[in-house]
Amino acid sequence: MMEQELKMAGMEIEDLMEDFPCLREICHGLKPAAYPAALFVGAAYLGTLMTRCHYHFYHRPHQERRLNYCVYIIGHPGTGKSFAERLFEVIAEPIVRETKASTRAWNNYKRRLKRWEDGGKKGQGPDKPRLLIRTHPARTANHVFIQDMMNAIDTVDGKEMHLHMLSFDTELDNVTTQQRDHWKDKTFMEIKAFHNESDGEFYMNLDAPVGEFDVYWNYVYTGTPMALKKKVDITNIGGGFATRLAAIPMPSSHYEMIPLEQYHPTTAKDSLSSEEQTLREWAERLDKAHGELPIKKLVKYTWEWTKERMEEAGKYRSEADEIMCKRVAYYGINVSMPFILMRHWYEWQERGTLTIDETDERLCQLVMDIQYLCQDYFFGDLWDEYFRKIHAFDIPPTKRHTDLSKKRYHRLPEKFDVYTVQDLCDVEKRNAEKMIERWLSDHYIERIETGYYRKIFMELT
Repeated sequence: MMEQELKMAGMEIEDLMEDFPCLREICHGLKPAAYPAALFVGAAYLGTLMTRCHYHFYHRPHQERRLNYCVYIIGHPGTGKSFAERLFEVIAEPIVRETKASTRAWNNYKRRLKRWEDGGKKGQGPDKPRLLIRTHPARTANHVFIQDMMNAIDTVDGKEMHLHMLSFDTELDNVTTQQRDHWKDKTFMEIKAFHNESDGEFYMNLDAPVGEFDVYWNYVYTGTPMALKKKVDITNIGGGFATRLAAIPMPSSHYEMIPLEQYHPTTAKDSLSSEEQTLREWAERLDKAHGELPIKKLVKYTWEWTKERMEEAGKYRSEADEIMCKRVAYYGINVSMPFILMRHWYEWQERGTLTIDETDERLCQLVMDIQYLCQDYFFGDLWDEYFRKIHAFDIPPTKRHTDLSKKRYHRLPEKFDVYTVQDLCDVEKRNAEKMIERWLSDHYIERIETGYYRKIFMELT
């Protein structure tokens, strides 16, 4: 069922390819059911290039918001997750190029420093270079990562601005096990990165920076479902990470081979295809983008989408649905924004405006629908269990049933199952299951055998 919904979302993405630059290019070579994963990955890289931009959101509208991404692509081995690596190599090239220049300068400095120290420290030692390192491998000391993040500052429109770190790894398990317990420190930063929240450290280690800092860090990791379960389970679902995370599944290969491409020895190993060349050209443009993104209309659209989902959650008294939709609007903006900016690029360059229209809103809504769907797919059952455990300690309130609830109860025969509720009450299976759970806890029905129930009362009061 989930794969079919991803395929439908992929077909809608395909419909939008003529309207938005780079949308076709990031999805090139993938199945439609994998387009949602490509959309989120491509947006994370393109949006990180737009690190010098900001916008204002409906929550705390006075606060400047940045384009933040915490993206996991989840699939079984051999399902094509490697597309994320190639997109990183092509799109993130301006950041990687900048980082490589700094790492070369740093390694040269270390060699000169060692020769100076081995020579008895005669004369003046080498000058320490100013570094701008924004990408790091999994084996990176925490204090190095934090120091580089604190140093990544640029002057944008007359004021200092922190630039985002960008991390990518092909194995989520590798990321969390390379440093073992040391990764626990980064786990807190993973959570705080989504809203650029404040963190800090005070250690005796002379190499470690001391003080507070805001976390500016975007990351994309690919991994298996088992790796995701190690990161998010019932013990930590309430910690806030799950609702900040965009976990997008990859479709099954269905025993199908990828198209056969002929090897041409005259083709350079590192040459770019036409799709990759287009992505590289836009990456260079977006890396120079700066300033406020005037998207008040789009922000209002995400507020209305969230309001509808909150009202729907309220009808079914679903705290799980409520909490899963609260941060979806951020992804609606952050993921769609790079493509919207490219679509209105010349207007933005000439007048500094973005005329948001129904096509832009359609992409934004599609992103929110995908994120909400994936939240429910990976974490819906965990949230249901979380709230069941939380409310196990509550004193049951006086039961009051809405007119809608009474009508639904009245429609049911004396004996029924979940599919009867789904058909007679015209609700999704997940909501039918929640209604049954509520009636069981309120002692208005009883379980007569596995999957079958009986009404205790003919009417609700």
